Amino acid sequence: MPRPPSPNVPLLGEHLRRLREEWIAAPLASDPLEFAHRYPAAADREVAAFLAASFAFGRVASIRATLSRILPPLGPEPARFLERWDGSPIRGLEGIVHRWVGEDDLHSLLRALSAARREFGSLEALFLEGDDGGDDLVAPLGRFLAALRERSGDRAPSRGLRFLLPRPEEGGACKRAHLFLRWMVRSAPPDLGLWKGGALSPARLLLPMDTHVHRISRYLGLTRRPTADLAASREATALLRRVDPGDPVSFDWALSRLGILTECVREIRRSHCERCAVSPICRMSKATVMSGPC
Repeated sequence: MPRPPSPNVPLLGEHLRRLREEWIAAPLASDPLEFAHRYPAAADREVAAFLAASFAFGRVASIRATLSRILPPLGPEPARFLERWDGSPIRGLEGIVHRWVGEDDLHSLLRALSAARREFGSLEALFLEGDDGGDDLVAPLGRFLAALRERSGDRAPSRGLRFLLPRPEEGGACKRAHLFLRWMVRSAPPDLGLWKGGALSPARLLLPMDTHVHRISRYLGLTRRPTADLAASREATALLRRVDPGDPVSFDWALSRLGILTECVREIRRSHCERCAVSPICRMSKATVMSGPC
């Protein structure tokens, strides 16, 4: 990959805003957020969104299949179901497996959500309990996930539960957790904007960094980090904040669509650079590759 020069922020902003506008109407069917939008009540959307984000790894079809199994047994009001649930096995979830996460891991996660809702009334209230008002949400996110692990009832959390409830303080990107925060805090489409308390603001969000977004972020010079970790997320977000100080992750929906919908893939000649709004500033566009590195 050609080494990125110092970014031209005004030019970067121009093309990123164009990309954002082009993808704002992309169908929700390409994203697990669709499942949360199916519920009318805020409490149910919050629960469904957390589960959708937690299982947002792997192929899109596999994610959709798993969520289509998890949510129906919780009924039309999953928040109320969890508040009244006695912790016994839930009919309909027998034998469920999503890659390395199994039925026992899912029940541990549901016990944590159940305890949090009964104790705090919402996941937002639990999150705000640990929010110190810092520049970003990494520290309170770590406290939030730790509080859920404590409420799972597992003295020694399994590999699957540790994956579902990671530790941001260890330096990983924790993409799914930051994706959930994006859905909760941002109110602009397609996000839900359910969390409005305390000092929560879109300006404090970090770019959810998975392999697709990390690769495209490197193409655009948003980060030079070789791995999709917390440092890469912070570096890319810092540059996006120069483009849109109040809502830096507003570009995440569009950037992630490029990878998820195979508009931009590692094999550049199979990418659709000819219809991509950021192609003129992408150092791995077909034009750049065919003419040599810039």
